[in-house]
Amino acid sequence: MRRSNAQEKLNILTFPTHERYEENLCKTGHNFYSLTVLPGKEWDQDYAKAPDNYTIFHKIPDNVEFDLILAHSSCNRLQIAHDYLSSTQGATGNMCHIPILRHCHVLPDVRFDVNSQIQAYGSIPIGENSFISKYNMNAWGYSEDNSSVVEHGVDVDFWRPDDNISKDNVCLSVVNDWPNRDWCCGYNLWRQTVQGLPIKVFGKSPGFSEPASSTEHLREIYQSSTIFYNTSLHSPVPTVLLEAMACGCAIVSTANCMIPEIIENGKNGLISNDPQELRGFLELLLKDKDLAKELGDNARKTIVEKYNLETFVDNWNKLFYSTVNNYRNK
Repeated sequence: MRRSNAQEKLNILTFPTHERYEENLCKTGHNFYSLTVLPGKEWDQDYAKAPDNYTIFHKIPDNVEFDLILAHSSCNRLQIAHDYLSSTQGATGNMCHIPILRHCHVLPDVRFDVNSQIQAYGSIPIGENSFISKYNMNAWGYSEDNSSVVEHGVDVDFWRPDDNISKDNVCLSVVNDWPNRDWCCGYNLWRQTVQGLPIKVFGKSPGFSEPASSTEHLREIYQSSTIFYNTSLHSPVPTVLLEAMACGCAIVSTANCMIPEIIENGKNGLISNDPQELRGFLELLLKDKDLAKELGDNARKTIVEKYNLETFVDNWNKLFYSTVNNYRNK
């Protein structure tokens, strides 16, 4: 172990997982070395550009002394991490005696046996476990006694309203691969509830919708839309929902998972799991611009106060350094 000084940059070995999330994570200032193992997930430039302190490799570099491994999932990347740590190269070189930090973004997949997933999740040796919310922490059978929570953060200086951009009176949704992910993203619910209404859809869904050309373009899409409509069914909290809130959109959303912890119905958005009620919310906000403005202003206030980037970066730095130092002191 090299570092315990909280002012020093850490060298973190990771794997491409969630581009937009990792883009924010790089604002902690550390050096991220991202290992792409094919076949498998690669960094998609359509979602975000890799920051300067995020270096992508297909083979672990021999000239870097790492402080920890960060995995954003429990798929084959954790096994890869363990394989490297136990390999001849790892045991004698730059991979020895470093902790693995697993940060979980997802919930158990309800299409398969949940209990077996929870059991398998807990059976993997990990230095530290963290989660994006208390909701998904509890869903995996963990508590604050044996894990940490780092909630999402939004750059509210970037994701912001712009009074110079006129708003289209439309229902905006932003979802990637939406038709193929109906089970978790509610594509059929969306189709059922928006018939005949003015809509706008972005996201990387070939043959259905196109992604924004840049994060600046996506920001303008939020800024120019009266309503943001989220139909997620099985996601702790979609990042796009928080971005749209920061940009002052009036939110209409399903009331699943962590969302009721963020949105108070009637105060900073309108939420329900009833299709007819969701349709009624959309019709109401399309007609009542004053209510849409009030809900949008309150939505941004929520993000500024509770889900800002400064808190996110501070909490991640605390977790990084505590993970390294706790492992060192064992």
